[in-house]
Amino acid sequence: MIGYRCGNALPLGRVCRGLRVGNWAVAAVFEPPFGDAESLSGAALRLAEELVQATLPATDAVVRVAGLAPSGRPIASIAGVAPGPSVSVSHVRDLLGAAVSSDGQVGLDIVDPADAGRALDVFFSPDELALMPDDLGLLRALLWAAKEAAYKAAGIDTEFRPRQVTVESLSLNGFTWGVHDRHVEVHGAGRFATVGRHVVAIAVTAFATGRGRLAAVGCGGCEEPVTCS
Repeated sequence: MIGYRCGNALPLGRVCRGLRVGNWAVAAVFEPPFGDAESLSGAALRLAEELVQATLPATDAVVRVAGLAPSGRPIASIAGVAPGPSVSVSHVRDLLGAAVSSDGQVGLDIVDPADAGRALDVFFSPDELALMPDDLGLLRALLWAAKEAAYKAAGIDTEFRPRQVTVESLSLNGFTWGVHDRHVEVHGAGRFATVGRHVVAIAVTAFATGRGRLAAVGCGGCEEPVTCS
């Protein structure tokens, strides 16, 4: 572990339950890629299937997670019935991640801080860059991960447009966010974690009306015991 901590430090290869993001509950798992037998995107979808299966009551039902065209947003089905719980995946060259929630719409992103330099500033507003001091050199990694995760949670099936995502508050533990385009405005909460040297952002918002339980945003990145098994 390098010299910073964002929220919880999460382990590899263990399902972590009880992650609170605002008023929503999330489970997540992270693992390194194994060999070259499958693409990173395919391996991340497989990891998501395993995570959904691990969070279900004991059942032999087949879980499938597939990307929804044209955006690639993952959709889970259980015994052929979709949508199942909300699921999100992310991958970088040496880490895969998946997150699942039955409480709200979830988005996940993984960033290596070494890859998040000042070239990203074109995608951040002056207000966002002023949200917290950059004493640890993490500000841009946190902002980029937060925007990616929030856009996934918003469920807008177009290419990622970071300027449409506003990070409204930010700390090492969590964030609040809004996504705005011509057709929809979505707000939610987020939290950060670290997995090895990587920064992980998990964003959640309420399901659309009729899709699941609605909940208030609450605080971003609330602290609580997390169980990993």
